[in-house]
Amino acid sequence: MSTRIGDAEQISARIDGYLDGCRSGEETPLKEAFHPDARMFGAVGDQRYDTTIIPGMSAAVAAQPTGNHAARILSIDVEGDAACVKLAESGFWGQDFVDFFLLSRIEGDWQIVAKSFTHNGESATR
Repeated sequence: MSTRIGDAEQISARIDGYLDGCRSGEETPLKEAFHPDARMFGAVGDQRYDTTIIPGMSAAVAAQPTGNHAARILSIDVEGDAACVKLAESGFWGQDFVDFFLLSRIEGDWQIVAKSFTHNGESATR
């Protein structure tokens, strides 16, 4: 049980790095959270965002940081060296999303290897 708690804490720290990078627009926290080959898939309306995280997404948040948008981890599932995180975000550029992050433990270190998201419309806080 303590191994899973330790894993969940390390995984949460990676998600926090993602959030810090989005909120501040700084690439360093994103580079630390994501594997260099990580990709993102999703759409907002008809616009697809199927791209690499670094530099694709990091360039977008560098140009327009999200500020202090709300985010909450809904679940963390861990099996061995694989994990999935479900994250709800509200007010990300004035919009709401649900993200699914896939993580792998690589050489003892958890890294986000993929992100898929769904757009849930405009934020109620906008």
